[in-house]
Amino acid sequence: MKYLFFDIECANCYNNCAKIFSLGYVITDEKFNILHEKEDVLINPRDRFDWYVAKKMMAYPRSIFESKPPFPDFYAFFKEMFEDPDTIVVGYAVTNDVHFLQDDCRRYGLEPFTYRFYDVQQIYARQPENNTAKNLEDSLLSWCGVEPENLHRSDEDAYNTMRILKAIAEYHNTDLAGILAMYPECGGEAKGAAMEYAWKKPEGEAKKKRRRHRKGKGKAAESESAEQPDSANMMERGSRNAELFVRYLSQARPKKTRKPPLLSGHTVTVSLDFQRYHFNEMLYLVQMIVNAGGRYTLTTKDADTLYTYGKSEEDTRLAAALAMQEAGEEIEIYPIKVLFDLLETSELKLSRKPKMDLSAIEATLPAPDNGEDAANEGSAQPDEEAVSVG
Repeated sequence: MKYLFFDIECANCYNNCAKIFSLGYVITDEKFNILHEKEDVLINPRDRFDWYVAKKMMAYPRSIFESKPPFPDFYAFFKEMFEDPDTIVVGYAVTNDVHFLQDDCRRYGLEPFTYRFYDVQQIYARQPENNTAKNLEDSLLSWCGVEPENLHRSDEDAYNTMRILKAIAEYHNTDLAGILAMYPECGGEAKGAAMEYAWKKPEGEAKKKRRRHRKGKGKAAESESAEQPDSANMMERGSRNAELFVRYLSQARPKKTRKPPLLSGHTVTVSLDFQRYHFNEMLYLVQMIVNAGGRYTLTTKDADTLYTYGKSEEDTRLAAALAMQEAGEEIEIYPIKVLFDLLETSELKLSRKPKMDLSAIEATLPAPDNGEDAANEGSAQPDEEAVSVG
């Protein structure tokens, strides 16, 4: 068998349709020997580049894409590569890339590809070691001990996906075929315009995404931390943390920084799946957003950008944003990794931040009353997001 590791970058995803400008790949055998060196296929997206993509996610000057062929010119080549019966496709957060391919096929009236795929992000999340990272960069650092170069180059991301899976396979003393066989639930299939994958179907998967996998001392501590969220880092509706967060948000002011104000004029929010379980991280994230010239809102309808954390069916902010798009309102939706990249941080880096000193804010609040909601403020709890500060 051959194993096709791939990654895609898009100019934009306006109107829920991706416009691909690069598809990078590398092909190996089951021993991770490279059969085809990494290659980045550059594509004319025939659409404008989103402002964030243009500023932060371009590994090449935009001008070179004007002379590149459009997606249909590569269709036969991609079809042969993806639908090769002796090839298994592998990616990182691969369902995003599968959707991107389906989108561009649909845009040009072409039949989407049919192939089997595996998700390395889902495989690493099931490891007993180094499973705290969420994005590819942090996973590479955790498993390979190096930071990636040439971020947002599709061929580099494809190659680094291979490196992560190779490290995990070595940890289990197996090869590529062996590690995929260990995690059949991390596989899926693209069937033309449809897609099937197992890891979101089992009961409780959405809840697992919200758990904080902090590594403890010994197996007992590790198991306990993986099963229970960190209550001190939560801010459920009516909690003291929720009240502190609302007060901190109202007082947040930009601090001097040499970084460009890339969020100037933008009002953003993030999925409740992240906000609810990352109190301390959210404090730092809000300050970074303000430093970048942006504003953080607790109300989806006031935002022009939503950054999602996974794709939980319980994500009320995502549902609200999609409803806004259907109604013709302007709101962009990106994975939270995009926000982390823009602010030059990551979930792993934020999780390692010391507990923020909120003593000055604490002093301005009344003593907590166990019999009453401490943070039941209407401005912090929009109707469509009634399960946490939102």
